[in-house]
Amino acid sequence: MQALLAVLLLVGIGAGAGAYSGVFYVTGSQFYEACRQRQAIEKIDGGFKEAEADNPSHAALWGSCTPIMTESMGNAGFAIGSSSPQATEDAKALASACPDAYTEMPVFPQFWYTVAVDAIEKNGGPSLIDRVAPAGWLIERAMKARWPRCIDAARPYVAKARNVTQSNAPKQ
Repeated sequence: MQALLAVLLLVGIGAGAGAYSGVFYVTGSQFYEACRQRQAIEKIDGGFKEAEADNPSHAALWGSCTPIMTESMGNAGFAIGSSSPQATEDAKALASACPDAYTEMPVFPQFWYTVAVDAIEKNGGPSLIDRVAPAGWLIERAMKARWPRCIDAARPYVAKARNVTQSNAPKQ
């Protein structure tokens, strides 16, 4: 019985250390630190080109900044609105409660991660739990703090978009 407890303790310590170092997934702290560094370098370069990482580890993390952000927002139920005169009525309806693509989002989608980095920073930065928790948790928490009504406002529009997508899918 003691041997089993010792093995479980060692496995738990190993899993905790692995999660802390980001072996299983990108942690919130890793996302914030890497993407904030990328954002700082892109600002120095004028923001017109993607920053070049100085090592393969940074390149992998920097390349995942926007995909992690958009996946996290989608999983949480966020949508992006637009106050542009050319926007659809649905997009205009979301613009007041959700991120506004016309006024708050960078023009080029590869730079959208900066919205999450800024929201995390304004929310006080990563917490202790973000050293082991997945990046999505930190992003979702920061985005909910920045746009607290977005998920509820987006729910009918997300459902509508899913229904349209499913009805347009090829029949098997």
